[in-house]
Amino acid sequence: MVEGSYIASLEMSRVFGQQPAAYVCHATGVVKRATCSSYQARATYHRKALKAGCHLTVTPRFGTLCRASSARADEPQLVRQRSQPWNYKLGAVYQNLLPGPLLFLPSLLQPVSTLISLEGAAHGHEWVHWLLSLLPVPQVVMQFPVLGLVDVLYQQHIDLANGVLDAAISLVGIYFSFVLMPAMDAVLGTDLHPKSMADRKVASEDLRYRALLWTWVGLHCGLLVLCADAVHGHNMHPLACLGLMLTLGAEGALGFVVSHELVHGHHKMDQWLANVMLCTTGYMHWSVSHIAHHTQVATIDDPASARLGESLYCFVPRSVAGNWKDATCLELARLHTQKQTPLSLHNRMFLWAAAPLGMLAVMASAFGPEGMTLCVGQAALSVLMLEDANYVQHYGLQRTKLENGRYEGVKAEHSWNANWLFTNSCMFQLPLHSDHHLHGAKPYQVLQDKREAPQLPASYSVMALLAMVPIAFFTVMDPRAIKAVQVHNDLEQL
Repeated sequence: MVEGSYIASLEMSRVFGQQPAAYVCHATGVVKRATCSSYQARATYHRKALKAGCHLTVTPRFGTLCRASSARADEPQLVRQRSQPWNYKLGAVYQNLLPGPLLFLPSLLQPVSTLISLEGAAHGHEWVHWLLSLLPVPQVVMQFPVLGLVDVLYQQHIDLANGVLDAAISLVGIYFSFVLMPAMDAVLGTDLHPKSMADRKVASEDLRYRALLWTWVGLHCGLLVLCADAVHGHNMHPLACLGLMLTLGAEGALGFVVSHELVHGHHKMDQWLANVMLCTTGYMHWSVSHIAHHTQVATIDDPASARLGESLYCFVPRSVAGNWKDATCLELARLHTQKQTPLSLHNRMFLWAAAPLGMLAVMASAFGPEGMTLCVGQAALSVLMLEDANYVQHYGLQRTKLENGRYEGVKAEHSWNANWLFTNSCMFQLPLHSDHHLHGAKPYQVLQDKREAPQLPASYSVMALLAMVPIAFFTVMDPRAIKAVQVHNDLEQL
């Protein structure tokens, strides 16, 4: 053995998967690779190295052996470059084409898809008829037998056939959220080009990023009015109305992402527009209950943190009720601090109830029961999709309770992270959730990927769909959640 201090690097994967540990002796430049295939074995090697007097630099970067600080400048350094995925260059091109605030312009595709859905709900069958008139119908029907079934349906139930076509096109917003976004993530991959510190400082002061959020709120409110007018003023098929409601629900879910960023914002416009956006979903109290979530995240006290083995269908009612409870408690505490009674006009709970009810009254008077039903339906669907995302974000992760009865501080390991490039562009980097919980005041444009955080196996859209099938979700996520908690606890003990 060569005398002198040994500086080692421990290689770990994002999700602490099957990656062998690698020790680099910087005195000799020799790599000693352990043949362990689990984190428990690697942690044992780590502890033995510490007992032997070795200084270890933990570098939880997937597939990367990072430089460790050397005791002498002339000691050799061994760095293994991470192999780049096949779509690495595509992601780079995408980011070069959309520099600065333009990187988040794809978020506007959701309102655009809602507009297409609105037109499709009213005129979708007319578009299909026009398209078929341009094609040699017999040959097309032979290539696509499903069109033959549509033709039979037309001959027997023309109104139902038109309704089915309108409904299919009214779901364009759903196709965007749950088909196009995951497909683009597969093509563009993850974000492997993080901003420099100087770029992040400039971006954090750029108001154009805030203006995009403000624009999004205006577009959503305008589209909600247009859709309510469409279902009231047109003889729209019920199936098309249902499809349009689902599309508005998907847009409202992304609207919660916008509201979330505005709630954390410091600009004078942010809080007002956050309340406007939340009013459209009848969830205005969430602007306050979300503060409690940041304090209680990944604990048994947090209604918005899903527990290991808890299904989505058990989580949603618990989270909705818990959010109301947290918001009420915080508001009563605020009134008590200001020496105001609960019946005072300073009580924001009156606003949380009155504003959505007032909006529904206006919708009912302007667009009849059809418009009001659409608003109620899209609000309920938006809340369900919000809670679906909440369910995924912290599923199975927990903070350790200390001897003094308090919980340990929030760390990156207490939120699931997802660094998919296109989804981050559309969702204002909400999937970089670990950094958000570490630095709640950070604007979305400067959030970073935390490699030490547990990583979701797929993007938010895919995980949200998977969560609707509890057995499949448990099969995928339970082993990851157990390993993530075990890894965190082992590292805390080192």
